[in-house]
Amino acid sequence: MSKFLAAGLSLALSVGAAAAQPVFDRPLTIIVPAGAGGGGDTTTRLFARELEERLGQPITIINQGQGGGVVGLTTLKNAEPDGLTAGLLFPYAGYKMTGQADFTAADFSPIAAFNGDSAALFVAEGSEFRDLKSALDAIKADPSAYRIHCSGGCGSVWDVPVAGMMLDYGIDVSKVIWVPGQGASGGLTELASGGVEFQTASLPEAKALTDAGAVRPLAVLSPEPVKGFEDVPLAGETVGKPLDGGTWRALGGPAGMSAEDVAKWEAAAKESFESERFQKAMSDANFGLRWLNAADLAALMAQHEADTARIMEALGYGQ
Repeated sequence: MSKFLAAGLSLALSVGAAAAQPVFDRPLTIIVPAGAGGGGDTTTRLFARELEERLGQPITIINQGQGGGVVGLTTLKNAEPDGLTAGLLFPYAGYKMTGQADFTAADFSPIAAFNGDSAALFVAEGSEFRDLKSALDAIKADPSAYRIHCSGGCGSVWDVPVAGMMLDYGIDVSKVIWVPGQGASGGLTELASGGVEFQTASLPEAKALTDAGAVRPLAVLSPEPVKGFEDVPLAGETVGKPLDGGTWRALGGPAGMSAEDVAKWEAAAKESFESERFQKAMSDANFGLRWLNAADLAALMAQHEADTARIMEALGYGQ
């Protein structure tokens, strides 16, 4: 996100609060466990712009991306549950398996999810693999012969769902060579140059190199076609059941937040999500839209923890 967009969003957050009757009696804070300019920061600022108008108070965004987000999540966990502080939640269960932290759903008060982007498996344009089935069959036959770039640190939002798909396909995922990196961009460049055979990432992240004919997606882990990428095959068509894997972003408060305060945030979140401006801004930035209310988000978090533990244990973490 450019400094001009960031400044514009900050200005909008400051000016917009006067338009609504205050729901809370003091200014609000949203903690973002990510650095400024990334996907977590950008989507949260777009959402906060809408929330501020509906909650009637200025919202301060605090970026705390240190420790891969551990610092920000810890701050949220330890915040006063007075309704004045919320934060960005995202797939967090991997921290426990890698020994970085021990977050659970019980540490937070789910409010609502507003964003989701599906993981996809990519190959270089010149790869011998033309479809997901041929790739999975080859990896199953000789898993140690293939390198898969994780985009960021392994055991995270893109590689864990792909590893789960492979595990269910009968692949010994602990023998696959999972390659960590500093982000999707560097990994996709490595993929295009032949440094790895596969890459896990989102479709929007790879769009530039896909359009340039350098890489191509074999399949996306989404139960339905992804808007703007409708021609990408669905992984579920190969494995025989719908798959839904990738990242999600949501708002939550610290544990102990009152039901009344959660309801206030949730109502404002739903209106914000449905606003034309938010929908357009997210679409223009190639971010997926996914709404879950507080109850559905709580269920997602519980499932996320169970799925992550199963997959990361198979990958050899936590042993």
